[in-house]
Amino acid sequence: SSWVGQDCCNWEGIGCSNQTSNVVKLDLGSSNLCDFEGGSQYTPDQPNCLSGKLDPSLQNLKYLSYLNLSNINFQGLSFPYFLGSLKKLTFLDLSFTMFSGVVSPSLGNLTNLSYLNLIPSQFSENTLSVSKIYWLTNLSSLQYLNLQNIDLSKAETHWLQVVNMLPSLSELYLSSCGLHHLPQTLPFVNLTSLSVLDLSNNGFNSSSIPPWLFNLTALINLRINLCDLKGPIPNIARASLCNLKNLDMSFNFFIGGPITEFIQALSGCGNHRLEQLNLGSNQLSGVLPHSLGYFTHLRELHLTNNSFSGPIPSSTQHLSRLEILDLSYNLMNGTIPEFIGQLTELSTLDLFSNSWEGTVTETHFLNLKKLTWFSLSSTRKSLVLNVTHDWTPPFSLQNVLIKDCQLGP
Repeated sequence: SSWVGQDCCNWEGIGCSNQTSNVVKLDLGSSNLCDFEGGSQYTPDQPNCLSGKLDPSLQNLKYLSYLNLSNINFQGLSFPYFLGSLKKLTFLDLSFTMFSGVVSPSLGNLTNLSYLNLIPSQFSENTLSVSKIYWLTNLSSLQYLNLQNIDLSKAETHWLQVVNMLPSLSELYLSSCGLHHLPQTLPFVNLTSLSVLDLSNNGFNSSSIPPWLFNLTALINLRINLCDLKGPIPNIARASLCNLKNLDMSFNFFIGGPITEFIQALSGCGNHRLEQLNLGSNQLSGVLPHSLGYFTHLRELHLTNNSFSGPIPSSTQHLSRLEILDLSYNLMNGTIPEFIGQLTELSTLDLFSNSWEGTVTETHFLNLKKLTWFSLSSTRKSLVLNVTHDWTPPFSLQNVLIKDCQLGP
């Protein structure tokens, strides 16, 4: 509605240089321009409110450095080749735009790019693919690269070689890209600035974790879940991943006994920054180590669906920030400790399908005011849940699942 009059620098979504009045910014993402019913905040799963064609006259904006067309419906049109002529671009966001076909290698001409986001729309019936990605090596200033859900299967043999040529890269998202080859060696690791790496949901043909992956010491977030990885979790140098906050290795085929060395290596940092640890749905076994208690910033601990045994370690009582504790579907035994009731931030407590024994009382729930999800069962069928008939819980549950316990009256 603001696009009236001759002075386009006053139009919403348009930015001009203060010195030259040249258009330098087009910020036309639907999330910024669309008004949604009830004033609700925009999310990518909402339908696009802007649609049409991308006219080649856009390339006449020679001074354009920022281009955001995210969430605009370009109706399955072929990926535009002419974007490669906008050589001053530093920011390019074409996420959720419903382009189809092959990503144009002309993007390799955009040597000033620091941000590139090409996630295709989930509403589109058309696919977006990359034939070869050698053109990426020209983008030496690239800091953010998101190719999630783009078919990279034709870049199978060289994707890592190319990515490793981007020394400024800080965030890399290659989830669900149809990759099946995870090289076990790298002649040199150039990704010294990489803080986010998402390789989730790629079937890496039962490869093991390559040693170079844990040599990326700047990593803050690492996702290698749903990757068909196998073998033991490799040994890592103590205090080598001190920046790590989120680690997701779930839904693989990792095997092996105690994870003590792995946890001790992760906990060997004085800053203890780890906030999320997910080792769920693997084939891990052994007793949970005492060193878990060193992760005093931990908010989520997912160890679901493994073969862990033994009791809940007493050091867990030090995890005062824990919001999710999921130990379900393991072989854990012993009594459930009363200190669980002192983990005041817990919203999810999942203790289903283990070999618990003893009695759970009101003390186990004493200060769990934020609890919304609770599940409990014991394969021994001897676990007793004993609370008084007039007990008023400190929480308001949304989900409760209790099975094979002694309840009553």
